[in-house]
This record gives sequence, C-alpha cells and structure tokens, in this order.
Amino acid sequence: MNIAISTGTFYKVPFYKVLELIKKAGFEYIELLQHWQGGSNWEVAQHLKRISPKETLKLIRESGLKISSLHDGGGVIEEGKESVVAKSTYEFLEFGNDEIPCIVFHVPHKKTNDKSWANVYRSFAGKCLNTFKNQIICIENMPEFNGYETISSEPYDLLKFTTEYDIYINFDSTHYAQMDINIVDAAQILRDRVRTVHLSDYKNPNTHVYPGEGDLNLSGMLKQLNKNALHAITIECSIEYNEKETAKTIDRLKKVLCYVKHII
Repeated sequence: MNIAISTGTFYKVPFYKVLELIKKAGFEYIELLQHWQGGSNWEVAQHLKRISPKETLKLIRESGLKISSLHDGGGVIEEGKESVVAKSTYEFLEFGNDEIPCIVFHVPHKKTNDKSWANVYRSFAGKCLNTFKNQIICIENMPEFNGYETISSEPYDLLKFTTEYDIYINFDSTHYAQMDINIVDAAQILRDRVRTVHLSDYKNPNTHVYPGEGDLNLSGMLKQLNKNALHAITIECSIEYNEKETAKTIDRLKKVLCYVKHII
C-alpha cells in the first residue's frame, strides 16, 4: 500500500516546484491530478494547463517520484462529450502506461433536468470504465450538485455499481462528510471494494481540512477497510503555501505523512 499526496494540493504553484516540495518532504508517491476544464467555471490542476502529458511525465521521472495513481479531473458530462474519460487520460496512458498503475475517476454528473439521466448513463459509464485492463480503475464518491444529476454515491448504490461492472472505489472522506454520511459506517459497507482513499478532514462548512484538524474519525474509517486490498491512501487536503516560506509547507507535508503512517 502506498501513501501518496495529490499534486492538486498546490494547483496554483508551478508543477516543477510542486514536485520539489513533495520530494523534500519525504514522499515517494504522488497522485497526479491532470488538468481538466469544463462547464462555465470548472477547472482543476491549472498548473498543468500549458504542459502536455508527455512533458508532465518527463518532469515526474526527473523528480524521482512515482505515480501511485492518475486522477482524471473530469466527470462532468457535457453535450457532445459523453464519455466519462477525459481525452488527456488516454494521452497519459499513451506515453506512460507502465508508470500508471491506477486511475481514479469522479462519479459522472451532468447539468440536466432529465431525472432519468443518471440511471440510463450508469450502464454506459460502467462499460466504458471496464474497458481499461492494465490499471486499477476506481470511481470516487461525489456529493450532489445544484442543477446536476449524479450517479448515486450512496454506499449501497456505489457498491452495487462497482460490483456490477467490476471496477473499484476511491473513498473520499470529505465527500461523504459533505453528504452527511458517517465515514466509518460507509467504510464498513464498502470495505472490500475500496482500492484507494482520498484522505482529508472536514469541519463544517470547511472541506478538505488538514487531517487531524477536523471532526472526522479518520482512524476509525481506515480500520474498517481491507488493508490487504488497498492500493493507496492519498492525502488530498488544503496545505498553505507561501513562496517565501517554503520550509513551513515542507514541514506541514512531513507532519501529515507521519500522521497517516501513525493512524494506519
């Protein structure tokens, strides 16, 4: 099992600097959050906006870090773009297939008034994700969005979906807290289907809080999961960054790595 950190933690920092910070903090693995933009205001991993997948992989190789998982930053289904898989995901696999053991996708969601959309689309999404054979494929629980129809992330629904299409689950602690679902109970239900975890704390209304500084029972949640089946625990939380005080950021990274090692 790997302990990784999402490169999206520092999405406003130049990518090469992000890799330097993570390396200096003692991490060996990263979850690579790829750039994705869609809808009217949805954009993630802006620091990769003008860097190709091929160049991104080159920078990671040069850093000495390893990719624990690739995070497809999409999931918003738009007219004319019906696939849950972003184009750049295929590009990353073209240039780094052997370096990417796992891909994490968001549960698909679409801005629509069609209340039947999610039930119809789930079959298409499941079959699409099931076509990847060389990677562990995980789908991440997501809360509902205003105006969006979303394939259900309720634990029993997510378990049924992933079992039916022989894919796995990325368990996001904050997202279940946002849904007012007890994370320990959810972990018990999803136990054997979880392969990756997005670990962060939650202190309503603050999301992706630094682990240990919120209200969640993260240790209890992890104890419910099948450790032998876990591929990775990925830290995905807010960490302060000031270009003039990088030592503080590195210290926070070191401490969160120690914290995760302690609670597992």
